[in-house]
Amino acid sequence: MTLKSATVLLALLAVQPALADEQEDIEALRALDQAYASEWIDADADGVMALFTEDATLVPHHGDAPIKGREAIRNFWFNPDYPPTVVPQWKREPAEIFVSGDMGVVRGRSRLVWEYNGTRTTIPEGNYVMIAERGDEGWRIRLLTFNDDPRKWIIEPIEGSDE
Repeated sequence: MTLKSATVLLALLAVQPALADEQEDIEALRALDQAYASEWIDADADGVMALFTEDATLVPHHGDAPIKGREAIRNFWFNPDYPPTVVPQWKREPAEIFVSGDMGVVRGRSRLVWEYNGTRTTIPEGNYVMIAERGDEGWRIRLLTFNDDPRKWIIEPIEGSDE
């Protein structure tokens, strides 16, 4: 084996653990993305909120102002003064996941059905970007934004609802 071949081999071996770690991070980010939908489907407000960092920012669709901080996000989604939002279906399909150090990004497409106050709304397609941060408790959502076309929403009354 020549010195050049040995150098290339050592360089490749040195990169292998980094590639394995990156793949583990990508899988952890994929799991975080899916856990976000699952916690909503399970109607677990504490579970949803546990996925966010304390200083997270939610950037809602349609130009609404960003919501900063986990407690403000909780109040936006799970305000006890309003009827609960029920999410019976949420399909999230990550299209791109990448990691740089302790930051990760998941970009994808989704289909969402939610029920609120006697009405079922289906968003047949939308986009999302989740920026996650690795901390002592693993990967958590630092910033979440999503958009969709409200002209494509399907809104219908829920049969048997008293709302």
